Amino acid sequence: MVFSSGFPGAKVGGMKATAGDRLLAHAGGVEEKDRSGVITEAQGSYGEQPRVARSGGGHSGPEFPGPDAVDVPT
Repeated sequence: MVFSSGFPGAKVGGMKATAGDRLLAHAGGVEEKDRSGVITEAQGSYGEQPRVARSGGGHSGPEFPGPDAVDVPT
């Protein structure tokens, strides 16, 4: 099955992240906003979860992206 994220070059499902990639999580509801951040470290084997990401607000911490998230390589 192929999914489209709406972002050129984005990886969806089974994401293999590297430091510097953008992490985009789509809103879960009408009143919520999409979230984005920059991956600073991929701690899992082969770039899989967990990852450490820095959000637009400056918060940094572990991320376990769900099916609503896409990785946009740099």
